[in-house]
Amino acid sequence: MTRMSHSIRPLRADDLDALSRFLTSGLGAEPRADFAAPEVLRWKYLDPAAADSQPRSWVAVDESGAIVGHVGIRLTAFESPAIPVPDGRIGALHMIDWLGSPAHRGVGASLMRRAHRAAPVQFSLGGSDAGRSVIKRGGYRPMPPAMVHRRLLRPFRWFRRSGKPSPRQLARLARELARSRPRRPTAALELQRVESFDRDIVGIVAKARETAILTTRSADRLNEFLRFPRQAPSGFLLRDPRGEPRGFALLNLVPKADGGPVVGKIVDCLLDETNPALWRSAFHLLSDELTRQGADLAEAYSSAPWTAEGLRLAGLPSRHPLEFSLRDRGDRIPRDLPFHLTPIEADYAYT
Repeated sequence: MTRMSHSIRPLRADDLDALSRFLTSGLGAEPRADFAAPEVLRWKYLDPAAADSQPRSWVAVDESGAIVGHVGIRLTAFESPAIPVPDGRIGALHMIDWLGSPAHRGVGASLMRRAHRAAPVQFSLGGSDAGRSVIKRGGYRPMPPAMVHRRLLRPFRWFRRSGKPSPRQLARLARELARSRPRRPTAALELQRVESFDRDIVGIVAKARETAILTTRSADRLNEFLRFPRQAPSGFLLRDPRGEPRGFALLNLVPKADGGPVVGKIVDCLLDETNPALWRSAFHLLSDELTRQGADLAEAYSSAPWTAEGLRLAGLPSRHPLEFSLRDRGDRIPRDLPFHLTPIEADYAYT
């Protein structure tokens, strides 16, 4: 079989429409899917960002200039006092919108190698079967998975939007109602909506880094997400009864193009301590807020034990694992601390 040639270059503004078609066709997505809309691709890859020292998107093109592969780069860093570097911070990346044409063998691996130059550590959360197969050959090692948690907020509306329920669906509804019965919170928190994040989050992040390995949580990163060009995400501070900030959160609604059930994503939530009762209070408030915003289902991730317990107590039981892999050739990331992973790490915040 003849190997078809390609070249790799940074994404340009005049590529956006073609890249949108390439991604939706190759991934079997709706043509209007948010993750691949031209304005969303511009926001992800071309709009100015704090970490803009290098391209955030690479395309492979054939001899005619047609796109035959793409990889997007989410630059961040792993942060913890336990990481053996002077500031406890080491650059990392997650590849997104990573796709190669079947007619161009090896293009996906070529794009992966190009992406790896952008940071010393790489990680993967979820992804396609084909992508996971490639990264395993590329030096990624399996880590304890993140868990996906879900709770039906409006069960009857969920099934109504999904069509006339069958007896099996009605039985599933009864099981969901039994599993998703939240316990009443005992730790008091108050939810305050904010238009942007500022230095209030600095102390929260510093305390959270003492017990878990975080990816970068800065005001710039959170505020960048609030500029998502489709449906408007929402930002919140979580305060105690004295008014002290104890955490922050990002929420987003992901509507279905066909008018189906609306998924409410707890895109990020971070608190300054590990007490599961405090996390339960936070997730209870955020679930109520998603209901108020019109979500039919709440979804969140956990990768630390206190987050998982807080979600369980708030009526969001775990549903399935999400594979987490790490490529850390220098073995600088400690393996004895949990990671704090949420949908903000990849494209899961709006898909």
